[in-house]
Amino acid sequence: MTSRLHGVVGSAAGLTPFGHLGWGYRDRREFHRRAAEYLTDGVRQGQFVVFVGGGSSRSLTAELTAVRKTMSADVADAPVTVIPAEQFYSFVPGTGVVDPEASVAERVAATERAVADGHSGFRAVVDATPVARTEAQRRAFARFEILVDQQMARFPVSALCAYDMAELDGAADLICLHPFVSHSGGAYRVFAAPDADVAVAGVVDAEHATAVVDAVNTAFSPAGSESVTVDAGGADHLAAECVLRLDRAARRDGRSITLLVRASAVEAIDGRLSHVRIEPPVVPAPDPVLIAELQAKVSQLHNRLASQPAIEQCKGMLMSAFGLTAEDAFELLKSLSQNGNLKLREVARAIVDEWRIDGPRPDYDRTTEFLLRARDAVRYQRG
Repeated sequence: MTSRLHGVVGSAAGLTPFGHLGWGYRDRREFHRRAAEYLTDGVRQGQFVVFVGGGSSRSLTAELTAVRKTMSADVADAPVTVIPAEQFYSFVPGTGVVDPEASVAERVAATERAVADGHSGFRAVVDATPVARTEAQRRAFARFEILVDQQMARFPVSALCAYDMAELDGAADLICLHPFVSHSGGAYRVFAAPDADVAVAGVVDAEHATAVVDAVNTAFSPAGSESVTVDAGGADHLAAECVLRLDRAARRDGRSITLLVRASAVEAIDGRLSHVRIEPPVVPAPDPVLIAELQAKVSQLHNRLASQPAIEQCKGMLMSAFGLTAEDAFELLKSLSQNGNLKLREVARAIVDEWRIDGPRPDYDRTTEFLLRARDAVRYQRG
Protein backbone atom coordinates (compact mmCIF):
# COMPACT_ATOMS: atom_id res chain seq x y z
CA MET A 1 0.00 0.00 0.00
CA THR A 2 1.33 3.44 -0.95
CA SER A 3 3.19 5.20 1.83
CA ARG A 4 2.33 8.63 0.41
CA LEU A 5 -0.44 10.46 2.24
CA HIS A 6 -3.65 11.01 0.27
CA GLY A 7 -7.37 11.53 0.77
CA VAL A 8 -10.48 13.67 0.42
CA VAL A 9 -10.26 16.89 2.44
CA GLY A 10 -12.61 19.71 3.38
CA SER A 11 -9.90 22.34 3.77
CA ALA A 12 -6.59 23.34 2.22
CA ALA A 13 -5.02 23.78 5.66
CA GLY A 14 -2.65 21.34 7.29
CA LEU A 15 -1.11 19.82 4.14
CA THR A 16 2.41 20.38 5.38
CA PRO A 17 5.19 20.42 4.73
CA PHE A 18 3.99 19.46 1.23
CA GLY A 19 0.72 18.31 -0.25
CA HIS A 20 -0.54 18.37 -3.85
CA LEU A 21 -4.20 19.35 -3.71
CA GLY A 22 -6.85 19.46 -6.44
CA TRP A 23 -9.79 21.69 -5.55
CA GLY A 24 -13.06 22.31 -7.37
CA TYR A 25 -14.91 25.52 -6.55
CA ARG A 26 -18.13 27.19 -7.68
CA ASP A 27 -17.85 30.38 -5.67
CA ARG A 28 -14.85 32.68 -5.98
CA ARG A 29 -14.98 33.40 -2.26
CA GLU A 30 -14.47 29.70 -1.60
CA PHE A 31 -11.33 29.75 -3.73
CA HIS A 32 -10.08 32.76 -1.76
CA ARG A 33 -10.58 30.93 1.55
CA ARG A 34 -8.73 27.84 0.35
CA ALA A 35 -5.95 30.01 -1.10
CA ALA A 36 -5.58 31.80 2.24
CA GLU A 37 -5.25 28.50 4.10
CA TYR A 38 -2.68 27.10 1.68
CA LEU A 39 -0.62 30.29 1.52
CA THR A 40 -0.66 30.60 5.32
CA ASP A 41 0.82 27.14 5.78
CA GLY A 42 3.46 27.79 3.13
CA VAL A 43 4.61 31.05 4.70
CA ARG A 44 4.83 29.46 8.13
CA GLN A 45 6.86 26.59 6.68
CA GLY A 46 9.37 29.04 5.22
CA GLN A 47 8.50 28.16 1.64
CA PHE A 48 8.69 30.41 -1.40
CA VAL A 49 5.00 30.99 -2.17
CA VAL A 50 3.38 32.21 -5.37
CA PHE A 51 -0.18 33.13 -6.44
CA VAL A 52 -1.00 32.21 -10.04
CA GLY A 53 -4.06 32.76 -12.21
CA GLY A 54 -5.55 34.35 -15.29
CA GLY A 55 -5.30 38.07 -15.95
CA SER A 56 -2.59 40.63 -15.46
CA SER A 57 -0.18 41.06 -12.57
CA ARG A 58 -2.23 44.05 -11.46
CA SER A 59 -5.54 42.15 -11.35
CA LEU A 60 -3.91 39.20 -9.57
CA THR A 61 -2.35 41.55 -7.02
CA ALA A 62 -5.80 43.01 -6.34
CA GLU A 63 -7.21 39.51 -5.90
CA LEU A 64 -4.37 38.55 -3.57
CA THR A 65 -5.27 41.58 -1.44
CA ALA A 66 -8.75 40.08 -0.99
CA VAL A 67 -7.21 36.74 -0.07
CA ARG A 68 -4.95 38.33 2.54
CA LYS A 69 -8.00 39.64 4.41
CA THR A 70 -8.79 36.10 5.60
CA MET A 71 -5.20 35.23 6.52
CA SER A 72 -3.93 35.35 10.09
CA ALA A 73 -2.29 38.58 11.19
CA ASP A 74 1.16 37.01 11.51
CA VAL A 75 1.28 36.12 7.79
CA ALA A 76 -1.15 38.56 6.16
CA ASP A 77 1.68 40.82 4.97
CA ALA A 78 4.20 38.08 4.20
CA PRO A 79 5.85 38.06 0.76
CA VAL A 80 3.79 36.27 -1.89
CA THR A 81 4.86 36.48 -5.53
CA VAL A 82 2.13 37.09 -8.12
CA ILE A 83 2.60 35.37 -11.49
CA PRO A 84 0.12 35.40 -14.42
CA ALA A 85 -0.58 31.90 -15.75
CA GLU A 86 0.79 32.84 -19.17
CA GLN A 87 4.17 33.42 -17.52
CA PHE A 88 4.04 30.54 -15.04
CA TYR A 89 3.72 27.82 -17.71
CA SER A 90 5.44 27.10 -21.02
CA PHE A 91 3.11 26.76 -23.97
CA VAL A 92 3.20 24.99 -27.31
CA PRO A 93 4.22 27.82 -29.69
CA GLY A 94 1.28 29.67 -31.18
CA THR A 95 -1.29 28.04 -28.89
CA GLY A 96 -2.77 28.34 -25.43
CA VAL A 97 -1.92 24.69 -24.74
CA VAL A 98 0.54 24.03 -21.91
CA ASP A 99 3.74 22.18 -22.85
CA PRO A 100 3.79 19.57 -20.04
CA GLU A 101 7.44 18.55 -20.14
CA ALA A 102 8.82 22.08 -20.44
CA SER A 103 6.50 23.37 -17.70
CA VAL A 104 7.52 20.61 -15.30
CA ALA A 105 11.20 21.34 -15.96
CA GLU A 106 10.54 24.99 -15.09
CA ARG A 107 8.85 24.03 -11.79
CA VAL A 108 11.80 21.86 -10.82
CA ALA A 109 14.25 24.65 -11.66
CA ALA A 110 12.18 27.19 -9.70
CA THR A 111 12.16 24.86 -6.69
CA GLU A 112 15.92 24.45 -6.85
CA ARG A 113 16.33 28.24 -6.95
CA ALA A 114 14.00 28.69 -3.97
CA VAL A 115 15.95 26.17 -1.90
CA ALA A 116 19.26 27.76 -2.94
CA ASP A 117 17.90 31.12 -1.73
CA GLY A 118 17.23 29.67 1.73
CA HIS A 119 13.58 28.66 1.44
CA SER A 120 12.39 25.25 2.63
CA GLY A 121 10.61 24.63 -0.66
CA PHE A 122 8.27 26.00 -3.32
CA ARG A 123 4.49 26.32 -2.93
CA ALA A 124 1.97 27.61 -5.47
CA VAL A 125 -1.70 28.50 -5.32
CA VAL A 126 -2.91 28.18 -8.91
CA ASP A 127 -6.29 28.82 -10.47
CA ALA A 128 -5.75 26.55 -13.48
CA THR A 129 -9.12 27.32 -15.09
CA PRO A 130 -7.65 29.61 -17.82
CA VAL A 131 -5.34 26.85 -19.12
CA ALA A 132 -7.96 24.06 -19.10
CA ARG A 133 -10.91 25.47 -21.04
CA THR A 134 -10.64 23.47 -24.27
CA GLU A 135 -10.32 19.71 -24.72
CA ALA A 136 -6.80 20.09 -26.11
CA GLN A 137 -5.81 22.21 -23.12
CA ARG A 138 -7.25 19.68 -20.68
CA ARG A 139 -5.42 16.75 -22.30
CA ALA A 140 -2.11 18.57 -22.10
CA PHE A 141 -2.73 19.81 -18.58
CA ALA A 142 -3.69 16.34 -17.40
CA ARG A 143 -0.26 15.15 -18.49
CA PHE A 144 1.33 18.13 -16.73
CA GLU A 145 -0.53 17.31 -13.49
CA ILE A 146 0.68 13.71 -13.56
CA LEU A 147 4.28 14.57 -14.45
CA VAL A 148 4.57 17.36 -11.89
CA ASP A 149 3.04 15.14 -9.19
CA GLN A 150 5.85 12.66 -9.82
CA GLN A 151 8.28 15.46 -8.98
CA MET A 152 6.27 16.45 -5.93
CA ALA A 153 6.65 12.93 -4.56
CA ARG A 154 10.39 13.53 -4.21
CA PHE A 155 11.08 17.30 -4.43
CA PRO A 156 10.08 20.04 -1.94
CA VAL A 157 7.42 21.49 -4.24
CA SER A 158 3.64 21.52 -3.79
CA ALA A 159 0.59 23.22 -5.25
CA LEU A 160 -3.08 23.90 -4.71
CA CYS A 161 -4.56 23.47 -8.21
CA ALA A 162 -8.03 25.02 -8.32
CA TYR A 163 -10.63 24.62 -11.05
CA ASP A 164 -13.92 26.46 -11.60
CA MET A 165 -16.49 23.65 -11.65
CA ALA A 166 -19.16 25.96 -13.07
CA GLU A 167 -17.00 26.83 -16.08
CA LEU A 168 -15.12 23.61 -16.88
CA ASP A 169 -17.00 20.49 -17.95
CA GLY A 170 -13.91 18.31 -17.46
CA ALA A 171 -12.76 19.79 -14.17
CA ALA A 172 -13.43 16.64 -12.13
CA ASP A 173 -11.07 14.53 -14.26
CA LEU A 174 -8.27 17.03 -13.63
CA ILE A 175 -8.97 17.37 -9.92
CA CYS A 176 -8.68 13.59 -9.54
CA LEU A 177 -5.03 13.71 -10.64
CA HIS A 178 -3.90 14.68 -7.14
CA PRO A 179 -3.25 12.74 -3.94
CA PHE A 180 -5.53 15.17 -2.08
CA VAL A 181 -8.86 16.32 -3.52
CA SER A 182 -11.87 18.33 -2.40
CA HIS A 183 -15.24 16.67 -1.85
CA SER A 184 -16.37 17.97 -5.24
CA GLY A 185 -13.35 16.49 -6.97
CA GLY A 186 -14.72 13.07 -7.81
CA ALA A 187 -14.66 9.57 -6.42
CA TYR A 188 -11.17 8.40 -7.41
CA ARG A 189 -7.58 9.67 -7.31
CA VAL A 190 -4.54 8.89 -9.50
CA PHE A 191 -1.15 10.09 -8.26
CA ALA A 192 2.53 9.25 -7.94
CA ALA A 193 3.64 6.59 -5.48
CA PRO A 194 7.15 6.17 -4.05
CA ASP A 195 7.19 2.37 -4.38
CA ALA A 196 5.17 1.96 -7.58
CA ASP A 197 4.82 3.54 -11.00
CA VAL A 198 1.45 5.06 -10.08
CA ALA A 199 -1.18 4.83 -7.34
CA VAL A 200 -4.97 4.61 -7.64
CA ALA A 201 -7.25 5.31 -4.68
CA GLY A 202 -10.91 5.85 -3.91
CA VAL A 203 -13.86 4.40 -5.81
CA VAL A 204 -13.36 3.51 -9.48
CA ASP A 205 -16.68 2.61 -11.10
CA ALA A 206 -17.12 1.45 -14.69
CA GLU A 207 -17.92 5.00 -15.81
CA HIS A 208 -14.49 6.13 -14.62
CA ALA A 209 -12.59 3.26 -16.27
CA THR A 210 -11.45 5.11 -19.40
CA ALA A 211 -10.30 8.22 -17.53
CA VAL A 212 -8.43 6.17 -14.92
CA VAL A 213 -6.67 3.94 -17.47
CA ASP A 214 -5.67 6.98 -19.55
CA ALA A 215 -4.21 8.64 -16.45
CA VAL A 216 -2.40 5.47 -15.40
CA ASN A 217 -0.87 5.01 -18.85
CA THR A 218 0.31 8.63 -18.89
CA ALA A 219 2.16 8.02 -15.64
CA PHE A 220 4.21 5.13 -17.03
CA SER A 221 7.75 6.26 -17.78
CA PRO A 222 9.71 5.46 -19.80
CA ALA A 223 7.12 4.59 -22.42
CA GLY A 224 8.82 1.33 -23.26
CA SER A 225 8.85 -0.16 -19.74
CA GLU A 226 8.03 -3.85 -20.00
CA SER A 227 6.99 -4.32 -16.37
CA VAL A 228 5.18 -1.73 -14.24
CA THR A 229 3.37 -1.64 -10.91
CA VAL A 230 0.04 0.01 -10.11
CA ASP A 231 -0.58 0.42 -6.39
CA ALA A 232 -4.36 0.31 -5.90
CA GLY A 233 -4.12 -0.58 -2.23
CA GLY A 234 -5.95 2.66 -1.45
CA ALA A 235 -8.89 1.75 -3.69
CA ASP A 236 -12.17 1.08 -1.92
CA HIS A 237 -13.68 -0.30 -5.12
CA LEU A 238 -12.16 -1.20 -8.48
CA ALA A 239 -14.60 -2.07 -11.25
CA ALA A 240 -13.87 -5.09 -13.45
CA GLU A 241 -14.20 -2.86 -16.50
CA CYS A 242 -11.27 -0.75 -15.31
CA VAL A 243 -9.04 -3.80 -14.80
CA LEU A 244 -10.02 -5.24 -18.19
CA ARG A 245 -9.28 -1.94 -19.93
CA LEU A 246 -5.94 -1.82 -18.13
CA ASP A 247 -5.21 -5.33 -19.38
CA ARG A 248 -6.09 -4.42 -22.98
CA ALA A 249 -3.88 -1.33 -22.84
CA ALA A 250 -0.99 -3.39 -21.43
CA ARG A 251 -1.39 -5.97 -24.20
CA ARG A 252 -1.44 -3.21 -26.82
CA ASP A 253 1.72 -1.59 -25.42
CA GLY A 254 3.57 -4.84 -24.77
CA ARG A 255 3.65 -4.42 -21.00
CA SER A 256 2.98 -6.57 -17.98
CA ILE A 257 1.30 -4.87 -15.04
CA THR A 258 1.36 -5.89 -11.40
CA LEU A 259 -1.82 -4.56 -9.81
CA LEU A 260 -1.63 -4.32 -6.03
CA VAL A 261 -5.18 -4.35 -4.67
CA ARG A 262 -7.14 -5.77 -1.77
CA ALA A 263 -9.29 -8.76 -2.74
CA SER A 264 -12.33 -7.14 -1.16
CA ALA A 265 -11.96 -4.03 -3.34
CA VAL A 266 -11.64 -5.53 -6.85
CA GLU A 267 -14.53 -7.05 -8.77
CA ALA A 268 -14.17 -10.63 -10.01
CA ILE A 269 -12.44 -10.93 -13.41
CA ASP A 270 -12.97 -14.67 -14.04
CA GLY A 271 -9.54 -15.40 -15.48
CA ARG A 272 -9.86 -12.96 -18.40
CA LEU A 273 -6.54 -11.22 -17.80
CA SER A 274 -3.43 -11.82 -19.88
CA HIS A 275 -1.14 -8.89 -19.07
CA VAL A 276 -2.29 -7.85 -15.59
CA ARG A 277 -1.33 -9.85 -12.51
CA ILE A 278 -3.32 -9.10 -9.35
CA GLU A 279 -1.48 -9.28 -6.04
CA PRO A 280 -2.34 -8.11 -2.50
CA PRO A 281 -0.74 -4.83 -1.42
CA VAL A 282 2.20 -4.93 0.91
CA VAL A 283 1.13 -3.63 4.32
CA PRO A 284 4.11 -2.75 6.54
CA ALA A 285 4.00 -4.18 10.03
CA PRO A 286 3.42 -1.56 12.74
CA ASP A 287 6.47 -0.51 14.71
CA PRO A 288 5.73 -1.47 18.34
CA VAL A 289 8.29 1.01 19.67
CA LEU A 290 6.76 3.87 17.69
CA ILE A 291 3.25 2.89 18.80
CA ALA A 292 4.34 2.86 22.44
CA GLU A 293 5.94 6.30 22.06
CA LEU A 294 2.81 7.74 20.44
CA GLN A 295 0.57 6.26 23.12
CA ALA A 296 2.77 7.80 25.80
CA LYS A 297 2.62 11.21 24.13
CA VAL A 298 -1.16 11.02 23.81
CA SER A 299 -1.44 10.13 27.48
CA GLN A 300 0.82 13.03 28.45
CA LEU A 301 -1.22 15.46 26.38
CA HIS A 302 -4.49 14.25 27.89
CA ASN A 303 -3.07 14.61 31.40
CA ARG A 304 -1.71 18.05 30.65
CA LEU A 305 -5.00 19.18 29.15
CA ALA A 306 -6.99 17.88 32.11
CA SER A 307 -4.76 19.68 34.60
CA GLN A 308 -4.93 23.10 32.93
CA PRO A 309 -7.56 25.69 33.82
CA ALA A 310 -10.22 26.13 31.16
CA ILE A 311 -9.09 29.63 30.23
CA GLU A 312 -5.48 28.53 29.61
CA GLN A 313 -6.67 25.50 27.64
CA CYS A 314 -8.84 27.70 25.47
CA LYS A 315 -6.08 30.25 24.88
CA GLY A 316 -3.68 27.51 23.84
CA MET A 317 -6.19 26.02 21.40
CA LEU A 318 -6.90 29.39 19.78
CA MET A 319 -3.19 30.20 19.53
CA SER A 320 -2.32 26.85 17.98
CA ALA A 321 -5.14 26.66 15.43
CA PHE A 322 -5.40 30.27 14.31
CA GLY A 323 -1.88 31.63 14.74
CA LEU A 324 -2.82 34.10 17.47
CA THR A 325 -0.57 35.51 20.16
CA ALA A 326 -1.47 34.82 23.78
CA GLU A 327 -2.71 38.40 24.10
CA ASP A 328 -4.88 38.20 20.98
CA ALA A 329 -6.34 34.86 22.06
CA PHE A 330 -7.26 36.30 25.46
CA GLU A 331 -8.78 39.44 23.89
CA LEU A 332 -10.91 37.29 21.58
CA LEU A 333 -12.09 35.20 24.51
CA LYS A 334 -12.82 38.31 26.55
CA SER A 335 -14.85 39.91 23.75
CA LEU A 336 -17.01 36.79 23.45
CA SER A 337 -17.56 36.87 27.19
CA GLN A 338 -18.53 40.54 27.26
CA ASN A 339 -20.68 40.30 24.14
CA GLY A 340 -22.66 37.43 25.60
CA ASN A 341 -22.68 38.81 29.17
CA LEU A 342 -21.11 35.55 30.36
CA LYS A 343 -18.29 34.68 32.71
CA LEU A 344 -14.94 34.25 31.02
CA ARG A 345 -14.38 30.72 32.31
CA GLU A 346 -17.85 29.63 31.15
CA VAL A 347 -17.12 30.69 27.57
CA ALA A 348 -13.66 29.10 27.75
CA ARG A 349 -15.08 25.80 29.03
CA ALA A 350 -17.75 25.80 26.30
CA ILE A 351 -15.11 26.33 23.60
CA VAL A 352 -12.89 23.59 25.01
CA ASP A 353 -15.80 21.14 25.19
CA GLU A 354 -17.05 22.03 21.71
CA TRP A 355 -13.51 21.79 20.36
CA ARG A 356 -13.19 18.20 21.48
CA ILE A 357 -16.33 17.34 19.52
CA ASP A 358 -15.93 19.47 16.39
CA GLY A 359 -12.85 21.66 16.41
CA PRO A 360 -12.71 24.41 13.74
CA ARG A 361 -10.30 24.86 10.86
CA PRO A 362 -8.22 28.04 10.42
CA ASP A 363 -10.80 29.69 8.19
CA TYR A 364 -12.35 33.04 9.09
CA ASP A 365 -15.99 32.14 8.46
CA ARG A 366 -15.80 28.71 10.10
CA THR A 367 -13.93 30.14 13.07
CA THR A 368 -16.55 32.80 13.66
CA GLU A 369 -19.40 30.29 13.44
CA PHE A 370 -17.63 27.90 15.83
CA LEU A 371 -16.88 30.48 18.51
CA LEU A 372 -20.35 32.01 18.42
CA ARG A 373 -21.91 28.55 18.62
CA ALA A 374 -19.89 27.79 21.74
CA ARG A 375 -20.87 31.10 23.33
CA ASP A 376 -24.55 30.58 22.52
CA ALA A 377 -24.43 27.08 24.01
CA VAL A 378 -23.47 28.55 27.39
CA ARG A 379 -26.10 31.27 27.10
CA TYR A 380 -28.76 28.63 26.39
CA GLN A 381 -27.66 26.53 29.37
CA ARG A 382 -27.91 29.53 31.70
CA GLY A 383 -31.20 30.74 30.22
